[in-house]
Amino acid sequence: MLLSVQQKYILEVLRKLGFIRRRQLAVLVRRRFRRTDQEISDAFLNAMLRQLRVGTSGIFLDDELVFLSPPRPDSLRLEAIDVMLELAEGAPEDFTVRVERPAILRFSWGDNLRLFTVAELSAPIRPALEILAWQTRVIWISADGAAPEDLTLPPKHFFAARQADGFHRFYGSNGP
Repeated sequence: MLLSVQQKYILEVLRKLGFIRRRQLAVLVRRRFRRTDQEISDAFLNAMLRQLRVGTSGIFLDDELVFLSPPRPDSLRLEAIDVMLELAEGAPEDFTVRVERPAILRFSWGDNLRLFTVAELSAPIRPALEILAWQTRVIWISADGAAPEDLTLPPKHFFAARQADGFHRFYGSNGP
């Protein structure tokens, strides 16, 4: 099957992430190809996805998700993708989910390619902080979207609290 440049990019995204919400994929594709003459509408994206599903084995679609066959979607990774898209303004330079827990997703963006790690905040927090202490910037998320009341983070570590509108509010440490 002959694929368009956009479809090749969609496959690359799916190979890196395993699954993604359609709206998240739309943001990535639109930001990646914003300089082309062709606007990527929802209808155009859906047509590309249908062609990929028919012509490529292992791609599955439902109302909200696009995924490759083996990994089943999990809510923390989907939220980590949302955090990445918010921080990188929809245009991360590179990203991967091939990371060691408690990390969920690692991405870079910006002119000087700042590296970020999105990690799961779970009890106990101390061992997780020690595992990721060497990371320059860590964004912590939790399954319920709320930070523990007594949470203290080291410098350059942040907590992303999910708000009712689906976006995140970022809280940092008070340290240097």
